[in-house]
Amino acid sequence: MELFCPEDGNRLAFSDEDDDEANELISSNSSFLSQAEDEYIETLVSKENTFSSPTHSSSGDRLHSERFESVRWIVKMKSCFGFSSQTAYLAVTYLDRFLLRRAIDEGKIWAMKLLSIACLSLAAKMEECTPPFLSEYRFEGYRFSSKVIQRMELLVLDALEWRLNSVTPFTYLSYFASKFHFENCSRNLLPIAIRFIFMVVKAMNLIDYRPSTIAAAAILAASGEESTKKLFESNTSVFSLPEPSEREHVFTCYNAMIRESQKEKTISQKVLFSLEISSNCANLPNLNEFIDINNLSATSNKKKRVQSPHG
Repeated sequence: MELFCPEDGNRLAFSDEDDDEANELISSNSSFLSQAEDEYIETLVSKENTFSSPTHSSSGDRLHSERFESVRWIVKMKSCFGFSSQTAYLAVTYLDRFLLRRAIDEGKIWAMKLLSIACLSLAAKMEECTPPFLSEYRFEGYRFSSKVIQRMELLVLDALEWRLNSVTPFTYLSYFASKFHFENCSRNLLPIAIRFIFMVVKAMNLIDYRPSTIAAAAILAASGEESTKKLFESNTSVFSLPEPSEREHVFTCYNAMIRESQKEKTISQKVLFSLEISSNCANLPNLNEFIDINNLSATSNKKKRVQSPHG
């Protein structure tokens, strides 16, 4: 049995504009926003897959670091191949669900990279009209054969019990944007919310939060309003959550998004500062233009002759 789609060489256009994707979300969801939207959302929430995440005290830091690199690569490939946000998010979901059930031996860096490729390949086959050739997937110097990737895909499918369909936060964004009440709401609310989702995806395990929870937190973060506990509760009261504790999860996820956003701003500022220093150093005048090297050398020789005991 082979798991690859026909590879005819066609490619999706490399248009990964968040604005365009947000417009697609609005148009695709407009059909149900006017008819029984609350019931539709409640049905989606009830279908969300929830997984209990056991604590892994051993090799936690190592796994967190390797996962971060894998998610970073998946997001990078999203831009390279022109994948949708749905595809990238599903790939990370498959990755987290696999790691919940199977362990990657320490020191086998290649295994984590192969797993990342398999998860992204499966997600692309689920969501993209024309997924890339398996031979096109490369992870920073690592290149695996198509047969090896296919075998890893089978391992992932077995670990996930062939359950690849999953609700994602992007389905809820338009709904929450229409329900929440903000004093100053940006017209770019959905594109900003999508960016917040991918900020926090790198930092937290997707198994720990429902997609609806992440979507609600992203809309709150994208609003630009500082969400105090009181304001937060008034906003989240507009929709029903399966459990009372979910509101606390939304607030926790919101705070994580704000922290990650501040980290990215700090990193960007450091990079800009470093570039500015490099630019200033490059623009410094050549000191040789102001110093007579020959004269300086002659002066140095005179000093040596004066200091010589035989002079």
